[in-house]
Amino acid sequence: MIQDHYSPPQAQQEPPPEIIIPEDIHKKIKSAWIAGTISISLTALLTVLSLTVTDILGLDFYAFIDIILMIIFTFGIYKKSRTCAILMFLLFSANKVIMWIDSGSLQGIFLSVVFFVLYFRGIIGTFQYHRFIKASTHSLPSFPTS
Repeated sequence: MIQDHYSPPQAQQEPPPEIIIPEDIHKKIKSAWIAGTISISLTALLTVLSLTVTDILGLDFYAFIDIILMIIFTFGIYKKSRTCAILMFLLFSANKVIMWIDSGSLQGIFLSVVFFVLYFRGIIGTFQYHRFIKASTHSLPSFPTS
């Protein structure tokens, strides 16, 4: 091997060991972003139908703002963002409360409860993920960098 005398010496370090995340944490996060994807699809479909065919649930062009926010938050949940998980839960909650107040009835309460649970589990999963990563990185042995 030809070595350049003017280059800084390179340390021979082993890569840090891979951190293996428990499966239950992955399941919570995955179920939340899958629920987000389903929610995005249903909202987009109902919005397009509402704008083109007949008025459904009072959805108008402003529903696309919700769709964009849901896309951002769902991607954030996929990337394990605690903030996005919380914001997705709050956005879904606010939309459901507004819809129930406007309609005067609790339409789709069973499906809504399922989504509430999945989004809440996503919040729990993202917090558990970050707590696990932090605990795992603090317990790893540190290598000298000399």
